[in-house]
Amino acid sequence: MIFWSFLAGVVTLYCSLEPDSLLPNILFNIKYKPKQPELQELFPQGHSCAVCGKVKCKRHRPTLQLENYQPWLNLKVPSKVDTSLAEVFELVLENFVYPWYRDITQDESFVDELRLALRFFASVLVRRIQKVDIPTIITRKLLKAAMKHIEIISKAKQKVKSSESLQQAALEEYGPDLHVALRSRRDELGYLRNLTELLFPFILPPKATDS
Repeated sequence: MIFWSFLAGVVTLYCSLEPDSLLPNILFNIKYKPKQPELQELFPQGHSCAVCGKVKCKRHRPTLQLENYQPWLNLKVPSKVDTSLAEVFELVLENFVYPWYRDITQDESFVDELRLALRFFASVLVRRIQKVDIPTIITRKLLKAAMKHIEIISKAKQKVKSSESLQQAALEEYGPDLHVALRSRRDELGYLRNLTELLFPFILPPKATDS
């Protein structure tokens, strides 16, 4: 009796483990899927890692964290420049923030966040300036723009007799090539507003743009 009970148990266990069995497979249907922690996107919307092109980058994640969250690390500037920038930032806070902020509260948390944002902005600006090919910009962009402007002014001078109307004649001479910010005061403000919104994700700390 014990032998037959043991044999029946072995057969039942075998049938339950067999994938092609007609009996319900209670073990193979249960699959454990470990929950993968979602990587935080380190880039603004529409941008990705400059190395691998992925928004959620595993391989280059440590480097990207340093560059996106602490751009001043490993950034070498002369001590005099660093001191001068710190003095400028303090002057900005003293003249434009503290006069109204001290009337509200004595808490320095907000001012410390502003200091961090200014430091972040300066570090990002220095890093991007270091990547700029200045000779190429001068030869391919600035010189062409200067020559174009001189040509426009020369044509405008031939059409007007007085220097008072020279500016308006030059603007008309540009035609459709006139920059949108020069068309009207309203267009200028709209252009600056859109440009500022585009630059914020790059020049401010990530948590500042998320709020």
